[in-house]
Amino acid sequence: MMGEHSDKGIRTIVRKYFVVFVLATTAFAYYYVIQDVLSQITSGSGITYFEKLLIMGAFYVSVGVSITVGAFLSGSFIRREKLLYFWLSLSIGSLVLSIIVDGAATMTIVMISWVWGISVGLGMPSSMACFADTTTTEHRGSVGGVLAFVFIISLFALGVSLGTLAPVRRAQAFMVWLGFSLAVFLLFRQKPSHVDEAQNPKLLSILRDRKIVLYLIPWIMFCLVNSLEAPILRNFFGTDFFNFSIVAEFTISGISALVGGFFADRVGRKLVAIVGFALLGVGYAVLGLLPGLEASWYLYVIVDGIAWGMFVVIFFIVLWGDLGGSMAKDKYYLVGGMPFLLSWLVQLVIEPYVESISIYAAFSLASFLLFLAVLPLLYAPETLPEKEIRERELKGYIDKAKKVKEKYT
Repeated sequence: MMGEHSDKGIRTIVRKYFVVFVLATTAFAYYYVIQDVLSQITSGSGITYFEKLLIMGAFYVSVGVSITVGAFLSGSFIRREKLLYFWLSLSIGSLVLSIIVDGAATMTIVMISWVWGISVGLGMPSSMACFADTTTTEHRGSVGGVLAFVFIISLFALGVSLGTLAPVRRAQAFMVWLGFSLAVFLLFRQKPSHVDEAQNPKLLSILRDRKIVLYLIPWIMFCLVNSLEAPILRNFFGTDFFNFSIVAEFTISGISALVGGFFADRVGRKLVAIVGFALLGVGYAVLGLLPGLEASWYLYVIVDGIAWGMFVVIFFIVLWGDLGGSMAKDKYYLVGGMPFLLSWLVQLVIEPYVESISIYAAFSLASFLLFLAVLPLLYAPETLPEKEIRERELKGYIDKAKKVKEKYT
């Protein structure tokens, strides 16, 4: 009987993780697929920069609006489960618009981009909140590392499988993924959750929280540095090496996510984040000092891949769930996701001015800002329970003492 209960409990846990992994991975993948589709459409020779600004700007703004609306709706006005069902259904329906994209006028594409952005962002905060509610603080890092690995590998697989298709066909092919996610959600959906008003925090109270601010400042600085440097690196590396770096960093970041998630549960989230910022700062510093040395390019690719794996685990998946505590976490993920989204808008705006920026100044400034970003983290409280860290440290000391005793007896 005990074995049957144990097996049933394991099956329940696996089912819960499977559902939230599918939802979270779908949310991330959907964003990147649509962004890639629109980027490909706006990279055509007949598209002016102003038209690109309208189309891509409409997408980023609408995603920002929809994730805000989704975070406020969930729990307060509609149960999270119903919102996620509506999000997946809306996403499938909105991609039907892809059949009229080819040959459409610019303003028509802008309107489609707006609709796609709304469908992309609506379920993002709730998908991640589902993950946070399914995991405990003590093990969220390790499970988050696995989720980050699944997301990175899935994104790479999507890039390979859809890369040969025309932009519109990519959007249409992704409807199959969304249909699968909807089927999984309907077949394995959990008991409807209820959020008391006391558990639903005000956005202003979240932004006033000292813990949130101390983690949010370095995350904003990283997002800005990444958005400013990405087009510069693309021009600096050239097409061949830049494409190589993308493939290499997918591999490195996937492994780094697994390792970073493991250590986040053992040494804490703060230390993992600090290491990530330090590594990336070193990478940019070397590029700034030795831009003509090819070895510095490879060093940057390695440290950037490692840092990205750590940041996906900490800043995309784990941290905001930790900081939410027992509260509804949708708005926490809204706050954590907004800097990354806005950084894409910043990148779009500065794109025409990239060639006029000195690479020496750009890389040196990036290195300085990343090292500066570590300062707020030094004062930030650890989100992994202090008791858990002390217990693991004590266990480590005991294990070492036992090994020393065995060695000399």
